[in-house]
Amino acid sequence: MPLPACDPTGSVPCRTNLNFLPEWTALVLYAVTGIALLVLAYGLWSRWRTWKAGPAGSTGASLWLHLNRLLVIALFQKKVARRRYAGVMHLLMYTGFIALAIGTTLVALNMDVLSHVNLDILRGNPYLIFKAALDFMGLAFLVGLGLVFFRRLVQRPKYLRNERPDLFLPGILFLLILQGYLLEAIRLAVLQPQWEEWSFFGYSLSLVLRAVGVNSSLATITATATGVTITPVPALAWAYGALWWFHAGTWSFLLATLPWTKASHFLFSPARTFYENAEPYGHLPKDFDIDVVMQEGVAQPMLGAASTRAFSWFDRLQLDACTICGRCTSVCPAWATGKPLDPMHVVLDLKDAMLKEARKKPLGEPLPDYVGYEELFDCTTCMACMQECPVSIRHVPLIVELRRNFVLEIGKMPEETQGMLRNIETNFNPWGIGWDQRGNWAAEVGVRTLSEVVAAGETVDVLYWVGCAASFDDRNKRVAQSFSRLLQKAGVKFAILGSEEKCTGDPARRLGDEFRAQMMIKANVETLNRYAVKKIVTACPHCFNTLKNEYPDFGGNYEVVHHSVFLDELLREGKLRPTKEVQDFLTFHDACYLGRYNKVYEEPRDVLMRLPGVKTVEMKMCRDKGFCCGAGGARMWMEEKVGEKVNHRRLDHIAETGAKTVASACPYCLIMFDDAAKTKNREDLARADIAELLEKSL
Repeated sequence: MPLPACDPTGSVPCRTNLNFLPEWTALVLYAVTGIALLVLAYGLWSRWRTWKAGPAGSTGASLWLHLNRLLVIALFQKKVARRRYAGVMHLLMYTGFIALAIGTTLVALNMDVLSHVNLDILRGNPYLIFKAALDFMGLAFLVGLGLVFFRRLVQRPKYLRNERPDLFLPGILFLLILQGYLLEAIRLAVLQPQWEEWSFFGYSLSLVLRAVGVNSSLATITATATGVTITPVPALAWAYGALWWFHAGTWSFLLATLPWTKASHFLFSPARTFYENAEPYGHLPKDFDIDVVMQEGVAQPMLGAASTRAFSWFDRLQLDACTICGRCTSVCPAWATGKPLDPMHVVLDLKDAMLKEARKKPLGEPLPDYVGYEELFDCTTCMACMQECPVSIRHVPLIVELRRNFVLEIGKMPEETQGMLRNIETNFNPWGIGWDQRGNWAAEVGVRTLSEVVAAGETVDVLYWVGCAASFDDRNKRVAQSFSRLLQKAGVKFAILGSEEKCTGDPARRLGDEFRAQMMIKANVETLNRYAVKKIVTACPHCFNTLKNEYPDFGGNYEVVHHSVFLDELLREGKLRPTKEVQDFLTFHDACYLGRYNKVYEEPRDVLMRLPGVKTVEMKMCRDKGFCCGAGGARMWMEEKVGEKVNHRRLDHIAETGAKTVASACPYCLIMFDDAAKTKNREDLARADIAELLEKSL
């Protein structure tokens, strides 16, 4: 029979005493929960101790920035939502789990604390809404879990097919939600309260139970002046108690084992998001200073990552934060073209090494070899993995640290890069052409060097940093000349360094040769500071990123502008007025070091949109989802011996748009596209820098 008189919608406080469980249940539950919390605390403490084995370091972020990242990325799942299927899946599970946790907490608070002071917060119409909301969120949670099982067992994304499906976490969560609904269904089948339909999902299950004989006839209901007492028959009490304890035990097990299972990302991922390094994505850490290392009697620093203890504690935390979702791998151009590199496994291998080192177990080989020689040097440092990672793991700095140890300690690097490094050391450029010829291209357009300007007693508004590609590569010399003519036409007072300019150190630094990189950086900083340079414009995103984000570590603080941004400003100010029609159908390729690294997406497109007669089309993989040309991370000087060439794959993306021209704003990309077009017999697909296209329209 239904509950008599007593109902949560009544105006008189109502107490329902459920004798489904013995009186000692609460005390035992407290003890079990306490033990689970102690095990959890021990697990977290041991993990904390493992992380703190690395250098202290500093994230360089304010408390507000930490909280902002926690709110936007962890709480509102900004990065997770970048993918539709996974975004919906996580939204359903994430919101459902939180809602159920809050609801369970409120019920426990109401029953175990407030009831002792004769206070009831779960009554009246708000209680009915509370019950309906919990059932709805629980159903959403179930749908989310269903999507997880479908993805792991049926869809099996290509980047996860080598992984054994990890069903522990979704399995135990499914078990918990199922147990909760069954317990609710038993209570509703027996009590049959007037408001039972508000718990619509539990009510539906209770109808099934009633059909097999689980109903109010299995309990004695006694009404009193203060409430109602329900006493089930012994068989029902035993069955309910067994299920209840199974539910409590499952939850306690999940809680206690949390630090050692994939469920750890419930805590470690938000912690990683909170403690993310505030340095720009384009910044590599300076582990040591060569001037100090070269001094006699100075203790030698660790060169690169010979151990995971080389990583700061918050970098070690990110190894534990990996959710093994494979998103980083799915967007990796090296992996997509059949190379051994798997960014997710780089992180997992480092995590495994960190835990072995914490237990004082030998790796059996140097740490970089433990991760993989081919894997590490396959990386183009395009940062797609970092952009996509939902918990903001920074793969590229980890990879470069391992490369540093390979190059500086172990002495292993791709053979073809050794010539490039020698060229940088002897002629200050990767091409190996005489350093005194760096400014020869400028004679045709009448560009002066800064030393000539200073000798004449004049000043300039901006220094044009040409870069090695535009100084020595014949194709990119034409870009430098076009850009110089544009500056002259706009009335900009500028100069170049000429033979005083040296490689910024980017190729050597990304390869792992920090010594040669710092030699170039320090020489350039000395030159720039001697001339008191304030503002620099460059057409090379690699030079742009290094000068802007890394030179400040070495005393080089300048305003650095990419030529796409500078040209856009000149157009907006009316100093350049394109009037001649350029009949072209083109697509724009986002250079990794300009786009993902420094968030410059709109300015080069604005320049192209201002050209009369030009029509544009976007590639499917564009902007922050763009695909690398294959040249970054010193890969331009390495042979691709495995799989498809990255620049060939990107040329296919360009061809798919039907565009007649691909516009770029990076000399490396231009070189890679020229090579791919010639190799694949696609010379009909024109390649041009935005400066060249703009000059055509004047």
